[in-house]
Amino acid sequence: MAVQQRDAAADGPYVFQAAALGLELDAGRRLQVAEPKPRRPSLSQRLGLQTAAAERSASPGSEASARTPSPGTEEAGGSPKPASPVAGGPKQRAVKIECLDVAGNDVYAGTSHGQIVHFTTETPEVGSGRAAEHFRVQTVDLKLGGKRVEQVLAFPAMSRLVVLCGSAVVFYSLPELRAVASSAMPTIKGVACIAFDERVQRSTATTAVLCVARMRQISLYRIGADLKLEQEVPIESSVASICQYGNYVCLADTETYKILDLAKARAGGAREAAQLELMPTQQPRTNAATGRVVRPPRPRTLVVGPDEFMFLTPSGDDATLGVMVTATGEALRGTLQFATYPKSIVYDDPYVVATFGSGQVDVYDTRSPELTLVQTFFGDGPPDSQRRLSTVAGLRACSRIAQPEVIDVSDSITGVAGGSGSVAAASVFDPRNLPRHTGCDFEETAWTEVLGPAVHWRREALGDSGGRAPAAGVGPRGALSRWLEARVAVFSSDSVHALVRQPQLARVETLVREQRVEEAVVAVEAALTAAACPAARGDEVAYCFQLAGMVCLKNSLLDDALQHFCRGELDPRALLHLFPEYVDYLGPLLVPFGRIPMATGLRQVFYEIGAVERLVERAARQLAGDSAEQQSAVGATLQANALEMLQRYLEFCRRLMAQDDQPFAPDAIPVVDTSLARVYAATGAHDRLCSLLRRPRSAVVGDLACDYYRDARLYYYCSLVHRAQGDSARALDAWRRLLSGEWEDPRFGGLPEYLEYAAALGSQAALRDEYYWLAGFDAEASLVLLARLTDATVATVDAERVIDAIEVRGDRVLRVFIERLIAAGHARATHYVTYLAKAYVRQIRDHYLADTAEARARAAALETQYRCAQATDLSLTFRDHLRVVRRSGDEGTELRAQLLDVLCARPPRYDPRALLECIDAEAPDYLHVERAVLLVVLGQADDALDALVHRCSEYAEAELLLLRPDAPRSLARLGPLRPEEPLTARVRRLLAMYLRVADSDDDTAARLVVDVLARYSAHVDADVLDQIPAHWPYTAVEPFVRRRLQLLARDERALQVERSLATARAQADRADAVLALADHGPVPLDYSQTCAACKKLLGSASFVYMPDTRQISHVSCTKL
Repeated sequence: MAVQQRDAAADGPYVFQAAALGLELDAGRRLQVAEPKPRRPSLSQRLGLQTAAAERSASPGSEASARTPSPGTEEAGGSPKPASPVAGGPKQRAVKIECLDVAGNDVYAGTSHGQIVHFTTETPEVGSGRAAEHFRVQTVDLKLGGKRVEQVLAFPAMSRLVVLCGSAVVFYSLPELRAVASSAMPTIKGVACIAFDERVQRSTATTAVLCVARMRQISLYRIGADLKLEQEVPIESSVASICQYGNYVCLADTETYKILDLAKARAGGAREAAQLELMPTQQPRTNAATGRVVRPPRPRTLVVGPDEFMFLTPSGDDATLGVMVTATGEALRGTLQFATYPKSIVYDDPYVVATFGSGQVDVYDTRSPELTLVQTFFGDGPPDSQRRLSTVAGLRACSRIAQPEVIDVSDSITGVAGGSGSVAAASVFDPRNLPRHTGCDFEETAWTEVLGPAVHWRREALGDSGGRAPAAGVGPRGALSRWLEARVAVFSSDSVHALVRQPQLARVETLVREQRVEEAVVAVEAALTAAACPAARGDEVAYCFQLAGMVCLKNSLLDDALQHFCRGELDPRALLHLFPEYVDYLGPLLVPFGRIPMATGLRQVFYEIGAVERLVERAARQLAGDSAEQQSAVGATLQANALEMLQRYLEFCRRLMAQDDQPFAPDAIPVVDTSLARVYAATGAHDRLCSLLRRPRSAVVGDLACDYYRDARLYYYCSLVHRAQGDSARALDAWRRLLSGEWEDPRFGGLPEYLEYAAALGSQAALRDEYYWLAGFDAEASLVLLARLTDATVATVDAERVIDAIEVRGDRVLRVFIERLIAAGHARATHYVTYLAKAYVRQIRDHYLADTAEARARAAALETQYRCAQATDLSLTFRDHLRVVRRSGDEGTELRAQLLDVLCARPPRYDPRALLECIDAEAPDYLHVERAVLLVVLGQADDALDALVHRCSEYAEAELLLLRPDAPRSLARLGPLRPEEPLTARVRRLLAMYLRVADSDDDTAARLVVDVLARYSAHVDADVLDQIPAHWPYTAVEPFVRRRLQLLARDERALQVERSLATARAQADRADAVLALADHGPVPLDYSQTCAACKKLLGSASFVYMPDTRQISHVSCTKL
């Protein structure tokens, strides 16, 4: 089959990446090899059967002998092996790599001198153009006679290394390369070649089957914690190459290629039934020109799929075929054709990679119908016969695509326009900073986990997924990951390269850059689904969506760009750099664009855009044509749309930041909140801005926001920032300016909002200061704050300052303020009672004496209500009446009651003369009761009595004052002196005053006089009847007359009763004395006899004789 050959190294499936160059296998030491002994002539030579030309060619020192590896043989398919020099002295042979395996970043090289050399390399960066650094960990001598190491197989998960050297298989533990105890894994000797069951991945396998070809026998061992022999299959010839997949083993012996069915062999069937012969192997032949025996190249077998194998067979002179068959011998796929016999060949699904004697490396696609040669390496380079291939457990590499990095620029450069795409980039992530492997750990720690605990600038290397570490290990092939795992290594005598698959990430990036965004998104989603991680949010997936979003933004597809930004979680700080006004607004809070971790490809698109204004201008020109007016209108619309996109994306970022595992750098949070504070203000989103500022965890930088608000004259928002940050002083200062008119902002809620916030202040000192200001601005509103002040704070208020501010603004505020001072026990409360009483007087005047119908109606209603109650009960005072009706809803009754309470307080705490002057000036014809109280306090009780009786008809109060000065409710208790005249005189005086009332109200006077005469008749003589008006009917004074007559009759009868009682008592005493004398006889006494009780002489006093005790005592001393 013809091979379509092309040089596809640039766009093929693999990237050739140097892994380790200049390996020092055995520094400074060369193996000393003694000159070989002369070989014994062969039988043909001894019999003389060999030609003279052959003898000359075989003679020592000849040119033919120098080119011949061994007498009578040469190897086909490559250059003859050079012979060692035969100069005098021992020969030196350089150490070189014969085989190797790689696990992660650990290279285990088998050398030509029977050693295993362990190297550790840094993770290669695919496409970086540089080789990863390496260092040698250790060198282990296998001590098998210095024979070359033929094969090494690493099993990292089992921490085992299988080594074939000198026909012996030995086992070492990883990574310390210590020989495993023979009791667990004994050495296997007499081995021709080895393979393993390729159904398992060596990088993750914890157990595996080792297929060992020995002399006429295939042995299968189970490798795990120890080595167990599972099966032995006899064969007829020695094996040169072997591979295994499941129950099938493909091998090449000295005669044919065969496939062994292990299941049938275990079943015990015939040997022929368990073996399938495919094709004879190439046999030695005689060179017709030279007559020498040409040794064929070593047969090759390899696994190319599940139960599929490939073997090499010659075709013509130099061509070689790669035949692919199934386990049953069927050739379902085509045949590969090679120009020469491959020096080494490996399979990396679906590619076959082969290297040849010139060092050229070819890659063939076995899945394409034509089996095309898709890629060639070293096709034009210098030949290197030492270059060979090896399948490895897994060589870790990373791609620079989607790798976050920062640019080494000055901090003074801000915005995207400040930098350029040509600035050299320096990745924050340096693979040299990764830790070395220790113990048995073969899984390389992800770089995000290494940098995670570091300081902030190191954590920023996490980029857009800074809060989430990627999953450990390398994802499946086709997944979107820049962490790659190469399965094929190309090595020479002192270097190791890797054939790294082109990452799917690169294909997606190409689609995006070709403006095929939808195809790229489909590819990303397909890769996520194939990788069984649809919710993955790694750097690579984020990079794809971020790049797609930037391309959409570049084409003014704002909605699509927003959607991709949200899926990719683009760093909001980077997007803000496209808005120069926000860069200036945020200032030092926004890190320079070059310092934001970002993949190079994404950063380049930012540089291409530069600023949103450029996109708007370009799109406006495209949509509006040459019309400047239309361009301006379209540009304004596009600019508003761009700002809306920014707002929506910042809101999305803010929601993510509320989560515990938020993906952005910590310093992005204040950037987002502060930017939203401006966006909301610019777009008029008042409710959202208020919600943002009042949010408990808001991170708005107040100084930046306030500077913008003040410049934009958005003073209310400035106050909200201060309020949200707990700076009540600055918030209230802004509101005071708004209330006073110094600033204007229609968004401000005015005095109600101010009062609501000020009343809720936790500091009493701050609340007091606000009260001072508000008392001068709006005295009525200041009462709200006054009610919030505690008594202790009110006691410290500068009352003079407040009174000066509120006195001119109305008596109600002054009254309430002084009432509060008095209730709080202010130091000068007594001094301000006079102010309070005057305020009461003025308010009562305004309420009842204003020249309005309502005022007159209120005054008349109160008077009528009291007179009706007085007519029913003459003992009712006006003060008692107010106590009943003060809660009726009429403010005037409450004011008069409070004024009387102040005036009747004991002791008085006001200036009575000043108040009397105030009443005479403000309400001379109305507040008569209050005026009477003040006259009593001043000691003018007679004037007060006259005012009560004749000016306000307050008769009950007058009686209390004159007749009952000691009563608890009497006004006389307020005066400095008590009445000294007797009650009779005071009663006659009051009667005289009541009789004068008859001039104006004869009926009331009659009722009053009759009531007094009835209650105080004992203190009034009958001559008072002379003062009664003649026209009053007798019925009016009849009760008094009748009472006086009853009193006279009662006095005469009482005297008669007393005289009768005294006579009866004397007669009884005399009868008792007669009876005692008759019973006991006379009692002899002398003048010296004393009282038994008081021991005093009895004298001429009456005495008592006790017959039982015969004791005599005074009558007054005896207890009967």
